Amino acid sequence: MNQLRHLAIRTEEPEKLAAFYIEAFGFREVREGWPPVEGQGRKSFHLTDGYFELAILANAPNQSPNGLYHFGIKIDDMDETVHRLKSFQKHVQRRPEDTSFAELRVSDIDGNLMDLSVHGFLDYKPLKSAKEEK
Repeated sequence: MNQLRHLAIRTEEPEKLAAFYIEAFGFREVREGWPPVEGQGRKSFHLTDGYFELAILANAPNQSPNGLYHFGIKIDDMDETVHRLKSFQKHVQRRPEDTSFAELRVSDIDGNLMDLSVHGFLDYKPLKSAKEEK
């Protein structure tokens, strides 16, 4: 079954937004990201609830507006999915083989960007809660 696994939000204050999701919902940081522009001190954060990744991306001038940037879907069959997408889009182009994370980026009919991947985005296994770790 295809699975929604990843959502990315752009913000000019990634530290504050990540802290909000950590404090308000108990999400945990799975890894730190890199600044989008060399020399820029702000970083991105990758949080999880144990199943789903929420990427809080540092926005830089001249990038996309703050807010929803893209989401990722782990799919079962790339060829079948590309075939179905072609009924909605004339041009579907796969990313180069060495691209990290997703093999394909497309948009839905409203223009929302989606990353599609057969191999997945991170190795997701349910995280144990603080109580379970004791």
